[in-house]
Amino acid sequence: MKNTIFLFVLTLLLCFKANGQEIVSGYLHLEKPEKWEEKVNLSRVQLNDGTANGHTYIPVASSVITKEGYFSFDQKWFDNKDQIYKVHINPIKSVSRHTDIPKNSKLFILSNNDSISFEKGTSLFDTYTTNNKANEEWQQLKKFESKFENLHDDFDTEKYLIRTKGYVKDSLQILLVKLISIKKLDDKKLLEKDIKENTAYYASLLKELKSSEIDPALFLYLENKLSLIYIENTDKKYSLSIVLNSIAGLVILFLVFLIFRKQKNRQNDNLVSLSKQENTIKELIISGKSNKEIANELFISINTVKTHISNIYSKLNITNRKELLLKK
Repeated sequence: MKNTIFLFVLTLLLCFKANGQEIVSGYLHLEKPEKWEEKVNLSRVQLNDGTANGHTYIPVASSVITKEGYFSFDQKWFDNKDQIYKVHINPIKSVSRHTDIPKNSKLFILSNNDSISFEKGTSLFDTYTTNNKANEEWQQLKKFESKFENLHDDFDTEKYLIRTKGYVKDSLQILLVKLISIKKLDDKKLLEKDIKENTAYYASLLKELKSSEIDPALFLYLENKLSLIYIENTDKKYSLSIVLNSIAGLVILFLVFLIFRKQKNRQNDNLVSLSKQENTIKELIISGKSNKEIANELFISINTVKTHISNIYSKLNITNRKELLLKK
């Protein structure tokens, strides 16, 4: 019975130890502790484009700082897949109004299967060591991006896009880090331009992200941008289609008009098809001959001339010589 109780207590202690394992720990460098709150805050970072800096920080936990500057966070506060986290310490409000605040936070990638340890250096959150592969790749990305940080007036957008795309394609293997790199483009107002020029690539990447274990909230902003660009492209295609259809409609109407006019002219030609004698009489009328003069010239009776003239008027849809002169 005693052995059973001992094993049960030992099991509880082991479980408690496992659940309470500290995977984020280390020391802060606090020159003037009285200027800072006595706790370190842990937040989860969500990438989006709805805030000024393109990030949302979701509070997770806080850790009281010891006199030696030590802080830690248990495994239970972290997800079982890679997420972006931030540790930060807030200055006391009465001090922050009158003092320049040094960088008081640090971003990193971690899961509850990894660990990270901060060393006590010369800044609040100094160097750290971690066994998270995504975070190591992210640091390499930061070194690459730092080459462009000091470029101001000489910043070449096209060159930056080309080099960044090449680096992402050839050097980055982890989807979450690729996503962070793309967010950097968004922060520089270059993402929409690149999506429009490389829509197929981003559509393929989004499909890959959706099939991965990455939290959908992290790439929601990318999905929204792609949707907007798809809608914009669809609207452009629709507008172009309307213009082309309108032009095609006008061309068809014009062709129908030409065909109708040609057919009408043929009908008119058939209607006004005068006989040889009628044409002769018509020309004589136009030349100013009277009925009697026409009869004498053609050696026919006046009545015959009148009959021909009546037929001419009927075929040409006129009623007198004046109209015939106008129609010649």
